[in-house]
Amino acid sequence: VILILVLVTILVVLILANVILSIISNQSRLTHHQATRIGAYYAGQAIMNYTLEKLRVGDWSANPSGGADKYACFASKGCIDTGFTSDYNITDDAGIPYKVQVTIKPANANGIVQLNIKTDFTYP
Repeated sequence: VILILVLVTILVVLILANVILSIISNQSRLTHHQATRIGAYYAGQAIMNYTLEKLRVGDWSANPSGGADKYACFASKGCIDTGFTSDYNITDDAGIPYKVQVTIKPANANGIVQLNIKTDFTYP
């Protein structure tokens, strides 16, 4: 009887340990995913601020000639959308591991310039 009681106790402890390890593993993956997603969001915010500053000081054109969209991408990583080349290069930053693409739309009749920011956040 004692042997059976000990075996049942060991089995219960093993099952509980397995459940706890599974919860810890899932929480770790969720935390990594969330931190990566937040990093991609702030990479987009940083590039938006960078683009606005470049437009403000006149390094980039807010009203591209010919009314065509202009693209800004990291020099070493290239643009996210295929078939587009970068009109403006964004200075490479080792702290931003994602591709980032900025599309500068020509000013509309009201003089409003539209910026579209993309990052290539993917989670394996």
